[in-house]
Amino acid sequence: MSQKKQIELRTDLYYDPVESLWISVQDGIARMGLSPLLQESTGSFVAVRFPKPGTSLEKGESFVSLEAEKHVGHLKSPFTGVVMQVNEEVVEHPRLINTDPYELGWLMEIKLSRPEELNDCIQGEEAVKAWFEAELQKYNDKGWLAQA
Repeated sequence: MSQKKQIELRTDLYYDPVESLWISVQDGIARMGLSPLLQESTGSFVAVRFPKPGTSLEKGESFVSLEAEKHVGHLKSPFTGVVMQVNEEVVEHPRLINTDPYELGWLMEIKLSRPEELNDCIQGEEAVKAWFEAELQKYNDKGWLAQA
């Protein structure tokens, strides 16, 4: 019987179910990073490209370019707003996304123009756990997660 790797899940955050981002919000600024499940299934990150601070974003617009061992692609913004800050440490050391997704591996901060767009995210311990379990099952069924 194989044992699955333990994946940390913080239930105190918002999660974008489309792009699998975690989001923390303080004073109208959303800090975002990749959910541990997504970063676990893509392999080690090797490159990240962000828009410059001050860039306006529309919800659904491509805004981050990621390159990993098993994936190259773009993320779409879950919010309309303005890029306030990008994590330059992640640009220099993309593996931080894998090794510390909730702290040092955050991606960027956006000043929310439409805070009501947070309603499209999953929040609350029960809802986050249910979403995560469903996602974990989907990833396992598709063979996207390595067995430990």
